[in-house]
Amino acid sequence: MSPSSADAWIAVAQERAADASALLLVREQSAGSVYLAGYAIECSLKAFLQRSGKAFPTAGGAGHDLRSLWSHSGFRLRDIDDESGSKSFFIQTWSTDLRYTVDPNFPCATTDLVAAAKRLSGWLQAQTRRWRTRK
Repeated sequence: MSPSSADAWIAVAQERAADASALLLVREQSAGSVYLAGYAIECSLKAFLQRSGKAFPTAGGAGHDLRSLWSHSGFRLRDIDDESGSKSFFIQTWSTDLRYTVDPNFPCATTDLVAAAKRLSGWLQAQTRRWRTRK
């Protein structure tokens, strides 16, 4: 069952971010940590979309397409400070197919990607909170 409020989506996003960080402690170069970090971004995007009243898919491949969710939210890549490309990796490249990856060829260190996902999720959650104050 999917969360039914923006706050519930944020809670799930924070859990997935914590899971990604915990996995890094055990396996520093784990594709699984990047996989989980992507879900933190997905849930953060869905929190924003929920709060802003925009419909979004919650099942199937479309529900996990970060590029589509990002676009649907009205954000642009230039909205985030991302000189290293580690945040945009999630919007442009991340996919649920990472669950099958054993030896990933990431553009930067796994630890950098997970840290970037955490910052991006935080930024999205801040945008969600700001939306609340606009209404």
